[in-house]
Amino acid sequence: MAYTGLRIHPAIGIARVGSSEEYYLGPESMAGMRQPGQDTTGGLPIRPGTERDTILSTELRDSCGRLKRQAARFRIDQYAFDSADGAETWPAGPASEVQPGSVVDGKVVADIIWTVHLANKKANSWQGGNGVQPFVDGQLPALRNPDFGALDNASRLSKLVIDAGPRALLGSAQHAIQFDAGTTPCYGDAASAAICAAPNYPLSFPLPGDAALPGSAGPGSVIRSLGALSTESTGRLVVLGGYGKACAFDALGKHVPSAALDGDVNNNNWFDDVSDGPVSAILLFADGSAREVEGGAWVIATDPAYAPQTPNVVTLWDELYCTWLEQLALRPTVYADQRYQSSYRTDFDAEVLPVLRAAALQKWTTFLPSRAIKGHDLFADMKADQRNGFKIMNFLRPPGQDHEPATAAPMMPLSLGDANQSLLSLTPAQYFFMGQWAHDLYATGGEPAPVLAAGEALDKSVLFNCLGGRFSPGIEMSFIVRDTNLYQRGWQRHDSGGPFRINRQRLNYRDAVAQQPLLGIGYTPLRDTPVQPGDLSKFMALPWHTDYNSCATHMPAPNPGGVLYDTEQAIAEATAVVTDPDTIRPNTLLYSSWPAQRPVAVYTYDDLVANGGRLSAPRFSVRGPGTRADVPRVPDPQNKIDRPALHVGRYQQRAQFLQDWDKIGVVVQITAISPMPTPPENKDLYLEVASLFTSDDSNLAESWRNTAIDAVYPPPGSPSKP
Repeated sequence: MAYTGLRIHPAIGIARVGSSEEYYLGPESMAGMRQPGQDTTGGLPIRPGTERDTILSTELRDSCGRLKRQAARFRIDQYAFDSADGAETWPAGPASEVQPGSVVDGKVVADIIWTVHLANKKANSWQGGNGVQPFVDGQLPALRNPDFGALDNASRLSKLVIDAGPRALLGSAQHAIQFDAGTTPCYGDAASAAICAAPNYPLSFPLPGDAALPGSAGPGSVIRSLGALSTESTGRLVVLGGYGKACAFDALGKHVPSAALDGDVNNNNWFDDVSDGPVSAILLFADGSAREVEGGAWVIATDPAYAPQTPNVVTLWDELYCTWLEQLALRPTVYADQRYQSSYRTDFDAEVLPVLRAAALQKWTTFLPSRAIKGHDLFADMKADQRNGFKIMNFLRPPGQDHEPATAAPMMPLSLGDANQSLLSLTPAQYFFMGQWAHDLYATGGEPAPVLAAGEALDKSVLFNCLGGRFSPGIEMSFIVRDTNLYQRGWQRHDSGGPFRINRQRLNYRDAVAQQPLLGIGYTPLRDTPVQPGDLSKFMALPWHTDYNSCATHMPAPNPGGVLYDTEQAIAEATAVVTDPDTIRPNTLLYSSWPAQRPVAVYTYDDLVANGGRLSAPRFSVRGPGTRADVPRVPDPQNKIDRPALHVGRYQQRAQFLQDWDKIGVVVQITAISPMPTPPENKDLYLEVASLFTSDDSNLAESWRNTAIDAVYPPPGSPSKP
């Protein structure tokens, strides 16, 4: 019997925090990729109320200079299948969007009930940053905030979990509903075809502190919201995240003005206001009946995107795609019987070109040497048949390779690796696709590539614009994207909701009891446990600000040659010229962490104007007062090297970034910069705009090869604003 499948897209949506009440919509095109008939590449956010009109640089901040939030937009698509239990393939085939007025199985859709539940479990989670290893063989890492008791202790849960509860609204409502402490939770109920209030839901937000303490009272002192919901005239859902806040608490869980920030990833006695949770929908038909959409989605509210058009060499999509190819039988023509299929002819445009484009665009967010830039530029717009014998695989680091021969040139990518891995490599799937192309095994015009339906393309594009590869812990998601336990099983039936769906736990809102936490431990990596709101973001840095600040450049960690000590002999041995390729010694080079998500060195629009339309030297993206690294430091007690070059391009005191994170500028293509006095001749410049730093107090940004023992110098003078 014919079956109509209903699915929400994207399967995983991304919202981003900002300091403004205003917002723009998240990008729905792939960062840095050429768009048909346009000069502007993909990745730019979308103007609210439009289908795909991208914003200009003047729309990144509101009239008061506050950074706008990025909203995640969701839609519902219907797929025509032969039967409910038919065999699913990916892509699933043609689909059409469902809006009020659409017809589904002969019935007219009158409205849509959307339900979203947001939570933040970071403070009630395990210490992060070390990847999956601490969870193997039944082990668990140490807890954050261990003094608050066991992970499932009710008192601990009520104090350390920010749970805004569910919120529901009609697609026709077109008004906002807040995820704050003052709004009654509510949810969509398919049985009654209505929105039901949940007045007894156990909301939990940071406890207020002593109003007599400085900084403990007044607006903005305590996190009181995780965001909001609204809808568009089409019935699509819009989800907003928080405001980029972080707040401290004492031993009783009560707000205090500050607490120690002792690390980049794990800080006890802190909250931030990122979040995540399930997105569900119910179709209301004109005949009074209702149907739940089986393909539910998930939303993650995370850090801002400061270079939205610059793709990562390894994206979150690449990680998810590789996992589903290798472990969940997504495309047996590519991967089957525990190996990649040597006969597969790679789709150059979809599987190879994005890697080449990403490599070419890294120069706008990190200071590469001119030789590397020239090499990358050759690939920026390459066609499948233009490789001309170039042996590209000789320059790509094989997956899992921990070190490189001391006599060889550094391999690509020039970035730090995953948790417990020194340097970054492509995913096994990416490496396979590149190898197939290198051996001329790519599809030609006579071999059409699989065509993604609009919703399926959205699944891919949204995650393509996120970080993969370096999960220590990452930005939007961490290593858990590789864990098959995270996903809904049985995706190969048409009535399952399709691939990439999170294995969410269905919560009983009707019987919720005040003061009794409904959310518990939830998802645990490598265990068959369902996923609760807050479970995807709980593995990220707490607060996110300290990790972002630190991730400019670092030596590899772990360092293949061991610890580099600050002695003349150790440095001489580490920097000596060697002729034996098997020599392993401490690597003194400094590599970027994730420059496409956390720009390190940028070319500014202000400098371009001041320099008569010519590019000048790049500056550190984070460069305000307090970022100078050439200040006396407390010697490391074990004499490990800790010189100024290891601290450039970031605030020297972590707490300052919590105040100034929204001053950072955003890197966009020159075609999106407004006002532009004259049309640019070179439309492929990507420049920083909308920075609120009034001076450059960091250090001179210098091109790679940077090392831990380099001297540091003052920055160039700050340009006047045009």
